Amino acid sequence: MGELPSDRGNGSRQQTLKPSYEGISKPKKGNAQLFERKGKWYFAFTLSFELQETPKKNKAIGVDRGLRLIAVAADADKGNYLTFNGKRIGHLRRRYARLRREIQQAKNMKVLKRLAHKERRMMQYWNHVMAKNIVQFARASGASIIKLEDLSHIRSMKKYWKRADRNIHAWAFYDLERKITYKAALAELNVEKVNPYKTSQECSQCGIIRKNHRRKYQFQCSCGYHDNADVNAVFVISRRPSLVI
Repeated sequence: MGELPSDRGNGSRQQTLKPSYEGISKPKKGNAQLFERKGKWYFAFTLSFELQETPKKNKAIGVDRGLRLIAVAADADKGNYLTFNGKRIGHLRRRYARLRREIQQAKNMKVLKRLAHKERRMMQYWNHVMAKNIVQFARASGASIIKLEDLSHIRSMKKYWKRADRNIHAWAFYDLERKITYKAALAELNVEKVNPYKTSQECSQCGIIRKNHRRKYQFQCSCGYHDNADVNAVFVISRRPSLVI
């Protein structure tokens, strides 16, 4: 049986092993017994180990869901973020919307239903890809929490959408949330909800909320901070207190 490598020049072998040993558990003395068996003497003793709890990190990343950028994940502490552009999905949705109008005019409900299922399968695939990347981003950031806006009232919040668009967007947002929650659980991460009130108007640096902060796709605060509007919003989400649901 080979020997453990010694730390020559820096101390004994025992000193080499000590730091990792103490970081894992705390030993406690147990019972000891001296006994003889077949002409040989043996000394047996027991040790019990109390595992030390690893302090849980409460670091969180935020995730914002939208239309132009389908999703944005961000680590406000490091200033890192991950974006998912919605151009390709938007193009496909416009194509499906055009086909829906043509099929509705022809009153072919069977084909319309099949088309709706196809559109949902497409969104399920992209949501799977985004959720996987978001969870990987959270783990790489050292986060234990993923924060999402509570969009349970999204249909009433987005009154300017057409009904068909409102329904598909609400479903797609919920499906992405469900997939993030599922994959986060497998990675031992928590998913928590935050109040969505004016996240797009609040400055992630100074906390001031003003309607004119957001200028289309850009965010400009009176404190001097400016950034992409969606990126600023997701920084705000990551720092908001979690809701008790």
